[in-house]
Amino acid sequence: MSSIKRFGVAALVIVAMATAVGQAVAEPGDKNGDRVEVAKQTDARPSKDAPLVPLVPDDGLDRPTGQGVGAQAVPLPFTFNFDFTSSLASRTFWPTSAGRTCVSLRGTGGSDPIYFGKEIKIEMWNAYGTDTKVGPTVRYSLNGNSYGYCWTGLYPYHEHYFRLVKDWSPTVRVWGTGWASAS
Repeated sequence: MSSIKRFGVAALVIVAMATAVGQAVAEPGDKNGDRVEVAKQTDARPSKDAPLVPLVPDDGLDRPTGQGVGAQAVPLPFTFNFDFTSSLASRTFWPTSAGRTCVSLRGTGGSDPIYFGKEIKIEMWNAYGTDTKVGPTVRYSLNGNSYGYCWTGLYPYHEHYFRLVKDWSPTVRVWGTGWASAS
């Protein structure tokens, strides 16, 4: 093989390797470039004394505004039911003084069998001032098992909320139960 052909083959191999490495490094966690984590299966259950707190339409009306305060923040722990097609927000709450909040949920149904085995995401938000996303987006499986994840590094003296987000099939409803706690 001539040196020109060897050089050409070597150049193609290098370009192919650089492209593969570039894709692996540059591939974002999600479409916004946010870090994405995966909730771990859990057999933990909510506290028996945790109140049931309804989740709210994801319109921001329950959160503090520059001209006053919306609905009062709820204390941790609390339980919730969810039923939505694209997104749903929790009530605002105060994280622990150590800046930690855990969210667990169990997807138990859907309006179409394609929901089973799919995932929804949970985003944690600081509701103080202008809403700011905090920490990673976390994927939760909808396979009937309970999954949980704990966010750390939250602002202990700021109200926070989390959003449940489904970015597949805007017509399929999913539902289930969950709880938020300090551990």
